[in-house]
Amino acid sequence: MVIQTRRTSELPPGPSPWSLLGNIFNPSRSAPQIIVTELSKKYGNIFTTHILWVPVIILNGFQTIREALIQQGREFAGRPHVYLTDLLSKGQGIMGAPYGGSWKQQRRFTLSVLRNFGLGQLAFEEKILEETRYLTETFRVSGDSPFDPSALITSAVSNVICTITLGKRFHYEDKAFKRLVELFDEALKLQAGFWAMVCCAIPNMHHIPGPHQRILKNKVSIEAMLQDFIDQHKDTLNGEEIRDFIDAYLLEMEKERNYPNSYLTEGNLLYNVYDLFLAGTQSTATTLRWGLLYMMAYPDIQERCQKELDKVIGKSRAPLLTDRPSMPYINAVIHEVQRFGNLAPFSVSHATTQDTKFMGYTFKKGTVVLINLSSVMFEESQWKHPNQFNPENFLTENGEFFQPDAFIPFSMGLRACLGEKLAKMELFLFFTSLLQNFQFRWPDRTSSPDLKGLYQILFTPQPYKMQISCRN
Repeated sequence: MVIQTRRTSELPPGPSPWSLLGNIFNPSRSAPQIIVTELSKKYGNIFTTHILWVPVIILNGFQTIREALIQQGREFAGRPHVYLTDLLSKGQGIMGAPYGGSWKQQRRFTLSVLRNFGLGQLAFEEKILEETRYLTETFRVSGDSPFDPSALITSAVSNVICTITLGKRFHYEDKAFKRLVELFDEALKLQAGFWAMVCCAIPNMHHIPGPHQRILKNKVSIEAMLQDFIDQHKDTLNGEEIRDFIDAYLLEMEKERNYPNSYLTEGNLLYNVYDLFLAGTQSTATTLRWGLLYMMAYPDIQERCQKELDKVIGKSRAPLLTDRPSMPYINAVIHEVQRFGNLAPFSVSHATTQDTKFMGYTFKKGTVVLINLSSVMFEESQWKHPNQFNPENFLTENGEFFQPDAFIPFSMGLRACLGEKLAKMELFLFFTSLLQNFQFRWPDRTSSPDLKGLYQILFTPQPYKMQISCRN
């Protein structure tokens, strides 16, 4: 029996929810971003849906989203107050922290440290290039046998984060490193599941036995590993030599220990590192997996990329960031992978920080708001080929690269991803290095690559295997 719940009259119109599952979580239907796109065609760019029994405002379309996140950015800069966030991080760190003094200080300090470590400069580029060399050599060892690249790509990208946060890289087979990568991969999947939604809506679920206890077990395991890294840094801290992010944070904590209003605490440090790993590893690694899958699905595009690489760089040296302006087609392909791969269909949930008037509606403080980035990435008025994988979306008639305003995979406004610059560096250097060294082929000649994808907070490719052959 389906029981309809009463609609809240003050909210925008939308479909009537099921009493328990709401509108979006429906295992018999499509991925959430497809459901939301269908609903927007009926209800418009602002409508109300429900996740479980919680009303959620969905914003669609570039102009609507820009109005919210740029013109009224502070009003939409909050994070939903949900029980799962309280349980996992207690509002610490950056990604899930409420808008306020702590979040501002964590974000400002993190950006400052990244800049001081040379993010966007040659010194940091060399660290990424070092990891591309390890990855290409590991790929080369696979020979002609089909293999799943997921673990290797994730390990390579995670090692870049390790260099930033821990001051060192790990061998891909290092047991502690493999455990860390596995835990964060598990965290992403668990936090996208049904039981995570239940924990968001129901208080004190951690006292009740059940499948949701895996979320808590995962949290405890990650916290223990990160705390161990922090303790090691505290034991070897040297103010004359700042090795990494943890060192920089601990030293700044020491400077501010007599300031009662400082938010630089060990709890915030742990969850800043947590956020850097979770967001900085999975998003870039998943984009690279989409990129290789599209190269196998569209071998003509792969061939054109490699011709541009051979013309501009050749095979005697590795691609550098300074080569990017000379390779407009590859740059366009990378951006099209981000657009069409639609990595983060809803970004991270927002909430209103105060009672807010927006486009004729009034949202109470704390109203949950989802930003449907999918509606922008495939918006017909914004793209030449919205529903095709086509690099021409980022090329002028003269073949020069250009980036439309509607390209917002990192969201926009106050809560835009702070790792955007790092991600762009990694995507270009990893993608070009792999294409320079290898030809990528779908191993089964009787079938084509599956491009449907899976929704796990991030929109990820189905697991796949590929074959490679060396180009040099």
